[in-house]
Amino acid sequence: MATKSTDSGASADTKAASVAADTDGVARALSGESKIKTYVIASVTASIVPVPLFDIAAVTAIQLRMIQKLSQLYGTPFSESAVRNVITALAGGVLGYGVGAAVAISLTKAIPGVGWMLGMVSMPAIAGGSTYAIGRAYLKHFEEGGSVFDFDVESMRSYYDEQFEKGKKLAAKVKAEARKRSAEADFEEAPAA
Repeated sequence: MATKSTDSGASADTKAASVAADTDGVARALSGESKIKTYVIASVTASIVPVPLFDIAAVTAIQLRMIQKLSQLYGTPFSESAVRNVITALAGGVLGYGVGAAVAISLTKAIPGVGWMLGMVSMPAIAGGSTYAIGRAYLKHFEEGGSVFDFDVESMRSYYDEQFEKGKKLAAKVKAEARKRSAEADFEEAPAA
């Protein structure tokens, strides 16, 4: 009899430990999701800056920082060069938006007058979409026990492409919300007649 109650006590402890581990995993995944969305907002914001090529450098730095933070969250070592290579490989072939296309879109900002507006149409979606997709790809990879050193671009390509489309939609929402807040701020600051 005593053995039976000890076994059930051990079983209860095992179940409690399993539930605690599951709860920690869910909390970590939710924290990762939150971090990704924060960095998407930062990428969309950086892509709006009217300085050609600054946007690409800023978005890349934001993406590197995001992966560094996700890496810390999952307790895995971080390597800027390894992550930079993955970012280039993943973002370089998205639905015709290669690095060259992003550079061309960024350079349109140099066209006097309309250039900044042309860049504003495309760059936020590309920046936000790629940041979201890269974050989600690394989050999935870390959830599966991977590190920045064993990320397989080819096996993650279709997942990245799928997340890129979701990320473009999120970026459009961020851009619309920023536009709305800007209009509200302009209205509040307008002098009364």
